[in-house]
Amino acid sequence: MKKMLCFGDSNTYGFRYYDRGRFDESIRWTGLLTEWLRPYGTEVIESGLNSRTTVFDYAEKYGKNGSKALPSILEENSPIDVAVVMLGTNDCKTEFHADSSMIADGIQTIISQIRRADEHIKIILVCPAFIDQCVTEKAFSQSFDESSVQKSVEIKDKFRQCAWKNHCLFISASDFADTKMTDGIHLDEKGHHALAKALFDCMKKNFL
Repeated sequence: MKKMLCFGDSNTYGFRYYDRGRFDESIRWTGLLTEWLRPYGTEVIESGLNSRTTVFDYAEKYGKNGSKALPSILEENSPIDVAVVMLGTNDCKTEFHADSSMIADGIQTIISQIRRADEHIKIILVCPAFIDQCVTEKAFSQSFDESSVQKSVEIKDKFRQCAWKNHCLFISASDFADTKMTDGIHLDEKGHHALAKALFDCMKKNFL
C-alpha cells in the first residue's frame, strides 16, 4: 500500500466558505483522491489545517507554522511515497509583511524538510489558486489586502522555479480553479473537483 500525504492549509482541510464548516469527503479534493486512488492501492493522509503558513508564526494563533508541524507528521506516517504540498495563501496575509521571494523561501524550507526525512519521497508542489480581489471586501478583509492579491499571483512562477530546482512535480491550481465566486481565498465544489482531477491525473501518469 502506497501512502500519499496531503499537507496544506484550509483548502486542503476543505474549509466551507459559506458557513465556515468543512466539505465532506465526497466534495473536498483530498476525499475525492482517497476514493479514486484506493483501487490503485494508495492511502491518502489528509493533513490540512486552517490558517497554516509555511514558516510564519501568528501573533495570536498557535500551532499554525507548517515547518514546525511537518517533521512530526512525516515521522508518524512514515514511510510516505508521495507528498502533496499546497501552502502559500496565508503567507500572503498582511500580518507577515512577506514578499513573494520570502514566501518561496518558506516553500523551500518545507521541501527541504521532506527531503531530510526521506530523500525518496516524491513531491508534488501545488501553487494555490490566486487570491481574488473580492477578499478585500469580505470576511477576511482584515487579513488580506491588494498586495496580498498581487503576491498570490507572483508566487506562481517562483514556486515553479522552486519545483524545478528541487526535482518536484508542479501544479498550479489557478490553471483550472479560482476563488472569484467564494470569499476570494477558498475553493468551491467545482474547484475541489478540478484540483482532485489534476492530482489524480498526475499520480496516474507518474506514480501508478
